[in-house]
Amino acid sequence: MKKVFYALMLSLLLLPSLVLGADTLPKALDYIVSMQEPNGAWSRLKDEFPAETEPTSWAVKVLAMNGLEKERVEKGTAFILKDQKPGGDWNNNTAHTAFALLALSQVKKGQAPCMNAVDYLRKVQDAAGGFKRIGTEGPPLTIYTSVVLCALAELRYPKEDATVKKALEWLTGCQNPDGGYGMPKGSPSMAASTGWAIRALLAYEADPASASIKNAVAWLLTVQKPSGGFSMVSSAPEDPEVTAYAIMALAKFPDKKDAVAKAADYLGKVQLPDGGYISDSPQQFDKKAKKNTQTTCFVAWALSEAK
Repeated sequence: MKKVFYALMLSLLLLPSLVLGADTLPKALDYIVSMQEPNGAWSRLKDEFPAETEPTSWAVKVLAMNGLEKERVEKGTAFILKDQKPGGDWNNNTAHTAFALLALSQVKKGQAPCMNAVDYLRKVQDAAGGFKRIGTEGPPLTIYTSVVLCALAELRYPKEDATVKKALEWLTGCQNPDGGYGMPKGSPSMAASTGWAIRALLAYEADPASASIKNAVAWLLTVQKPSGGFSMVSSAPEDPEVTAYAIMALAKFPDKKDAVAKAADYLGKVQLPDGGYISDSPQQFDKKAKKNTQTTCFVAWALSEAK
């Protein structure tokens, strides 16, 4: 009798958390839908930033992943295709281009534009194999290289492809002794770059049981806070967008369900009543915490993969 009583009490204690978690993704998706502009696009922050391809790509991807709002997805897709530049790129930005490819792959549209975008990426790849943020400017960065690799994997480019092979070799060589990945090679490990590196390597069939992957996962778990949220580095506070990146990496590992569940519970607790999220992660906000579409899209993406 006592066992039944304690089991009942435990279920009652857990019920609010479970209900909260179940409602988090639908609320985030509703918020994303509400932020679409009349031209079919999304901005990072409505009324403060212009609508553009990168946030539109995130929104299109997460709505399409969940089979929602077909007409809105089509309008967003049309905006992405129209915004592509003659050189095959989006804004001469590797991340914009890679996220556009991820969205187009999700909706299975734009075969020729996708091929042109891949040609652009081949042209701007660093001699060492990495990808920079803006075309050929600046140092190659692990996070952009990882996003490009994820896009190429979605488009079924094999690991034997010359561009893929060089990028994988460069990314693998960027792992820090502590297991994590910094943004430029050799810089201190950060959660965003580590999470995306894990995704990219697994997309090209890296062995989840290999020392390099296990070490990357172990480092990522060091920045999970008691709240369940993840921080960019251990000295920083937890953040919903960083937490989303961590979930997107850890959801690939069945033995990390508890860490993912804690992170999802944190996302439910910090979600605003309208479904949006406040974060200081977007670079464009100059580290000022604001409610924004970018963070909400990544939270929705993460929870869509973890459900």
